[in-house]
Amino acid sequence: RAEAIGYRVVVYRTTASVLSALFATLAGAMLAIWLRYNGPDTSLSFEIMIDVLLIVVIGGMGTMYGAAIGAALFVVAQSYLQDLLRLGSEAVSGVSWLAALLSPDRWLLWLGVLFVLSVYYFPTGIVGRLRARAQR
Repeated sequence: RAEAIGYRVVVYRTTASVLSALFATLAGAMLAIWLRYNGPDTSLSFEIMIDVLLIVVIGGMGTMYGAAIGAALFVVAQSYLQDLLRLGSEAVSGVSWLAALLSPDRWLLWLGVLFVLSVYYFPTGIVGRLRARAQR
C-alpha cells in the first residue's frame, strides 16, 4: 500500500480515473443522442480537435474551471462574433477597406486574432492568470 502523508493514493487515483471516464462517457452519449449519429467524423475530426485545444488553452490547462470558462468564452465568440462584425462593418461602411476587413465572413480570422492575443496576454490561461493574481 502506497501512502503519502496518510492518504490512500491508489484509491484516490482510481476514483479520479473512474469519475473522469464516467463524465467522458456521458458527454459522448449526449453528443451521440444530439447528433443522432456517431462516427469518426463526429468525434475525431480535425475541427473538433482544434476547438478542444482552443478551449483548453484559453481557459487554462489542468483545471476544471479553466475548461468550463474556456468553453463558455469559445461558444460566446462563435455565436456572437459574426453579429459584432456585422455591426462594425455597418458602422464603418464609409471606409471600404475597413468595412471589408470587418466583414462577418472573416469571423474565423478575428477568432484567430483573439486566440493569439489571449495566448500572448494569458500564457497560462484565464484561470492561471486569476490564480497568480490571487497568490500575490
